[in-house]
Amino acid sequence: MKILKKISAFALLAALWAACKPVPVSHWFPVTPQEHYERELLKAKLEKTSAGQTWFRMSTAVLADSLVTAVPHQERIFLGDSIPAQAFRLTVPEGRRLVITPNRSNEDSTALLFLELYKIKRNGKPQRLEYLKDNVANITYANDGQDTLLLKVQTGLHQTLSVAVSLLTEPTLAFPVAGHSMSSVISFWGADRDAGARLHEGIDIRARRGTPAIAARDGFVTQVGTNNLGGKVVFVSSLDNPYSLYYAHLDSQVVSTGQRVRLGDTLGLVGNTGNAITTSPHLHFGIYARGSGAVNPLPFIDDRKEKLAGLPELSKWMGDTVTIKKKANLYTSAQFSRAEMIRALPAGEPVRIIGESGKGYRIQLDDGTKGYIPTVPLQARKGKSEGISKAD
Repeated sequence: MKILKKISAFALLAALWAACKPVPVSHWFPVTPQEHYERELLKAKLEKTSAGQTWFRMSTAVLADSLVTAVPHQERIFLGDSIPAQAFRLTVPEGRRLVITPNRSNEDSTALLFLELYKIKRNGKPQRLEYLKDNVANITYANDGQDTLLLKVQTGLHQTLSVAVSLLTEPTLAFPVAGHSMSSVISFWGADRDAGARLHEGIDIRARRGTPAIAARDGFVTQVGTNNLGGKVVFVSSLDNPYSLYYAHLDSQVVSTGQRVRLGDTLGLVGNTGNAITTSPHLHFGIYARGSGAVNPLPFIDDRKEKLAGLPELSKWMGDTVTIKKKANLYTSAQFSRAEMIRALPAGEPVRIIGESGKGYRIQLDDGTKGYIPTVPLQARKGKSEGISKAD
């Protein structure tokens, strides 16, 4: 009898649980500004309205967006009732830090704006990495794993916004020779060595003998020694990334194994020891990734400012459905490469303008397909009440 009572009680609890739609944990314990906002929408039961259902559905749907963005990139996107969220799918080169900066016009300053950065895991599911915090201008994320990332940009319920998003990268390490810059690099990754018997697994930086070779980031010294190729060398590693920094051809070393070092600390003095004895003084700088060997160090220290294509003036068609006046190819990326082509669109094809860059438009077709087209002439669509529009 006791067993039957327990089974009945369990069945009753299961039925009650099945009858209730569980609220995601993030709505009970919100972290990001968007989660706090979602909790307020749920409290007001706005998720039961047609507009609320669209807002929540699109917030999740864009996490599976397939449009690809190559950084550096700048684009102005439209956010409104039928498209309250859009996304950028991208990868960041190894050794670079992604900097995401939204900019909006004064006319749109009162609309809410949420940015969340995700990693797309191997199973295809998104994992949030970072988000735009209140009163902070941008999001930064250092890439150590060459992950596929997705940036979700969303506005508030019943709000319309055009926002320019710039995606830039910067080096994750400081330049390893004091007082020098990229103009001092004299030999690059992959150059022939020993008459082609091997390839250069690093870069060479010219400097006067005795110039300080400095820690390119905080870390600890894992090895101080001498070898035939590198002469006097120092290895530095850190606890928060999988890379080991290699300094070779030093004239002298001024640190010891196990020593903690801070960004900018002197590790040794530039020289030409080892197999560089017949060359002018320079630092051989290399980077080794745990488990995968040497990697090109140049992206890690290249501090030359990236160039962003300028944006056109805000299009009068932004958010509207128009027709293209000449045929155009539709692509998955604003790079417009042949491999990224989806299909050709004939002249007169109706398209909704949901973004624009210096090279073309981000569009949505009547069947929901999204993509990029190069800049083409546009005209108002006949019978504007048909298909999609800003008010959808």
